[in-house]
Amino acid sequence: MKIMKYIGVFIITSLPSFSFAAVGPGHVSGDITNITSVNAGILVRIGANEVPENCTSGKAWMLISEEKKSMISLTITAWTLGKTVTVYTTATTNGYCLVHQVDPVG
Repeated sequence: MKIMKYIGVFIITSLPSFSFAAVGPGHVSGDITNITSVNAGILVRIGANEVPENCTSGKAWMLISEEKKSMISLTITAWTLGKTVTVYTTATTNGYCLVHQVDPVG
């Protein structure tokens, strides 16, 4: 019986991951579909231009400020490897929504 449990876990963890976009009040999860750079840092797009509910500026780009170098490095690495991420944001009413955490998923 124990061997069946291990086989089940192996099968489930071996399945390919599927792209998704989950949106919440202060976060969005999905594949990074585009990045670009501006003087203030890098801009990131998730999924089909998904943004968290707290991003009310109407822009699909989310800003990771230039001084957050480790977060920028992690984001570029996740994008290059095709990893799904969860991006946590701080709301702004004008300009880009500000990213304060990037969490690679799996």
